[in-house]
Parts: sequence; structure tokens; C-alpha cells
Amino acid sequence: MQIIIFVLVLIILGAVIYQKLRRKYTTGQILLGTTAITVLFIGSIYIFNMNEGGIKAAFKSKYKEIYGNEISKLSASIMQSKKGLEANEYFYRFVYITIKDKKEYVCEARNVFVQLIEDEYVFKEIKEECREK
Repeated sequence: MQIIIFVLVLIILGAVIYQKLRRKYTTGQILLGTTAITVLFIGSIYIFNMNEGGIKAAFKSKYKEIYGNEISKLSASIMQSKKGLEANEYFYRFVYITIKDKKEYVCEARNVFVQLIEDEYVFKEIKEECREK
């Protein structure tokens, strides 16, 4: 019910904005502006997802290099910023599923210090806690 009301409010708001803009601009100008805003919105979502995928891929390759196991599923979240960190230094929390000795484990690595140098992620130390799935 709430979703229907939200969508109706958005449609009404869009119609009101369109009517106000129609008085000042032509239909082609309104369409061009709407297209530009849509492209910017989609581009920002793409860039955000690309950056998030970069840290995940870097962690997977570093984990395989250190432990020799593949990660099948991975969730990454940035932790609150600590004082004294530079703009390119972060602490991450990784939760992932990996297979060790033919058994699936759910593992967690907290407070993983990550530095971003141009387009490369550098990990300081990965300490994991695992439990059987």
C-alpha cells in the first residue's frame, strides 16, 4: 500500500513539474534535460558499483594468494573512519564463504586496513575468524 502511494505521489509530482516547465520550455528541451539527468544518475550508480567491485576483486585475489582458497561469496563494508587516517586509507569488514578441506566455512575478517594507491588496493594484514556453514 505504501509503495502504491509513493509511486502515485511521484507521478503527480512529475506531472506538476512537467506542466510548470512546459510553460517556459519546449518539449524537446524538457526531453533533453530529462535525458541528461537520467544519464548522470545512471553513470553515478555505475561508478559506485564499479568501485565497490574493485575492492571485492582485490580482496578475493589477495585471499587466494595468502590462504590458497577461493571465495565463493563476499560481502564488504567500510567501517567508520578512525582518527588519523589519510584520505586513501580505510578499514573494511569482509564476510565471505570459502571451501576448506571440502567443507564450506563462513568467515569474517574485521578491521582490515586497506590503502588505495591510484587504482590498486594494498592490504596490510588479514585475520579471519571462521565457522562451519
